[in-house]
Amino acid sequence: MRALEVRARFGEVIDAAAAGDRIVIERAGRPIAVIVPLSDLDAVDPERIRGRRLEAFDRLMRDVRRTRHLGVPIDGTAVIRADRDGGHSV
Repeated sequence: MRALEVRARFGEVIDAAAAGDRIVIERAGRPIAVIVPLSDLDAVDPERIRGRRLEAFDRLMRDVRRTRHLGVPIDGTAVIRADRDGGHSV
């Protein structure tokens, strides 16, 4: 959607985003911005993405420290996948 069109139809654009649509705004045929539903903010906000990654790393390091004395190697990839998929790590 062109920037001028967004300006002219702003109420409709907000309604569409509230309904779950992602609206790409273009200027001179090039994408310059996106309006997303608030529910998508976690997926696109760089600070939130960074925070989730740091939390996952912290959980992995806690697991390593907690199980180091057992002599059992930890598969970090499996732990991260389980955490991402809502499962439980080691």
